[in-house]
Amino acid sequence: MTMPQNPLRSSHGVVGVRGFFRLAEGVRWRLALGVGFACAAALASFGLLALSGWLLAGAAVAGLGGQAAARAFNIMLPATGVRFFALVRILARYLERVVAHDGALRLGGRLRGWVYARLAPLAPAGLTDLQGGDLLGRFVSDTDRVAAYYTDVALPFCRAMLCGVVFVGVFACFLRLAAFALAVGLLLGGVLVPLLVGSAMDRLVRVAAQKQSHVQAELAQTLQNMGEYLLWDAARSRSEGWQTQQAVMDNARWKLDVVESAARSLISIITFVTALGVLILAASACHAGQLHVAEVPMLVLGVLAAFDVAAPLPMARQAAAEAGLALMRLESASAPGGPVVMVEQARQPHTPYDLEVQDVSFAYPKSITPVFQNASLTIRQGEHVALVGPSGVGKSSLINLLFGFYAPHSGSIRFGGVDVSTLRAEDMAAFIGVATQDFHLFAGTLRDNLLLAAPQATEQELADVLETAQLTQFIQSLPDGLQTWVGNDGLRLSGGQARRVAVAQALLRGTPWLVLDEPTEGLDAPLEQALMAALVQHSARTTILCITHRQAVLPFMHRVVRVENACFCPGGGSDMKH
Repeated sequence: MTMPQNPLRSSHGVVGVRGFFRLAEGVRWRLALGVGFACAAALASFGLLALSGWLLAGAAVAGLGGQAAARAFNIMLPATGVRFFALVRILARYLERVVAHDGALRLGGRLRGWVYARLAPLAPAGLTDLQGGDLLGRFVSDTDRVAAYYTDVALPFCRAMLCGVVFVGVFACFLRLAAFALAVGLLLGGVLVPLLVGSAMDRLVRVAAQKQSHVQAELAQTLQNMGEYLLWDAARSRSEGWQTQQAVMDNARWKLDVVESAARSLISIITFVTALGVLILAASACHAGQLHVAEVPMLVLGVLAAFDVAAPLPMARQAAAEAGLALMRLESASAPGGPVVMVEQARQPHTPYDLEVQDVSFAYPKSITPVFQNASLTIRQGEHVALVGPSGVGKSSLINLLFGFYAPHSGSIRFGGVDVSTLRAEDMAAFIGVATQDFHLFAGTLRDNLLLAAPQATEQELADVLETAQLTQFIQSLPDGLQTWVGNDGLRLSGGQARRVAVAQALLRGTPWLVLDEPTEGLDAPLEQALMAALVQHSARTTILCITHRQAVLPFMHRVVRVENACFCPGGGSDMKH
């Protein structure tokens, strides 16, 4: 089956309303309630300001009309209305913040899950063209920007549209010409101004995002390899490059602020012109006896309140540009080679867990040199096989093909009687434990890293695998034992110690198969012999595929297979057994 299509992409290539509602399925009532509270707050603010203008003007007129007019003026009813609108505005604004932001957070969670579901099947082969810092920035920042589409874009425009209709309708009840003037003003400020600044905002947002992405990626790479940059005295030049990129990004952000401020200023001018036009029309209507004198300031102040919903629209237009660009970046990261296709759940491998590689041909993308060319290999359950050969001939590539990280160009690979192309990497992980050559230890304790492979492991199981990996004495020598912090990427451990921790992780999984990629690299000869002897004894019934170039490992294997000329060739027999 194919992965789900982008829930926010419209046919026009921007964040679409229909796609937005697809993503919001399950939380639509929260989003609708948020819009309702936002409209209630805007309407209450309009009613408060308009009624206050009528009350003040009416009271002034009554006071000027003499004592009898003052006594006849009922101040209690409009004063109560003013308090009512003030209370409604406070409550509505509070509830809008709570409900709207809760809905936005739920949308963010849904979107982040959608993005992760798209990225996970691509790793690691499909993400090789993306730098880690850039990918992390997209997953974090871009999903936040797209999720903020509701609060920063949809809600302001919906509020402006719905409340604008109500405002014009209220004005029409008093003076149709004033309603027409308000409608024209709102259309100019709420529609024309965002359209005028839209293209400039799109361009500036794109420039700022590109530079920010570059800086994030370069910074992450530099921090990960700071030692090398310091050795080569290249840290300063890297910093100067960032400053140049940052200056371009700051310039784009400054221009964005200028454009947004200019749009707000233009809306302010339109507000003033509309208010002046309504004042002239209302004064003429009052002079003609069509309006009460107190209704003139009410309509003018109503214009000011009505334009409160149009003022945030330039910023909302900028947020729409950022959300649209963020969505494009997420799409390019999650499907760089086209739509992701995932197979339906197939039957699981069964005993005997034999590996059968038949006439497999494979080359890495953008490479003309084949890794395998009509290569065949069979490993029976319970065998201990060494895979040897010079560096770069494809020994480790077999792991990538076995777990489906890459697909062979031709031929087939079967494991436990099942074609691996019908299995997910998670399915294979239940049967094959792997200690790769480029293993990674996370910033945590030794116990945290071990339990990552088997969270339910007991203390006895931990002790057994540590003894097999020849780590027991080392752990006992540490003041904090397994609670020792290993640092980022295991930097507080030596290369040999970190490699044995990776071997212990693979052993802890207790899988029928064990794939070890250079397990004794960085170990001295006695420790290498002790580790291999313990591994063979611990995993006597486990199928072991040991990828190595060290001759001292070979006597512990049942047979040796050599990779040369893009094929698997016999390299030894049963006499290799130690």
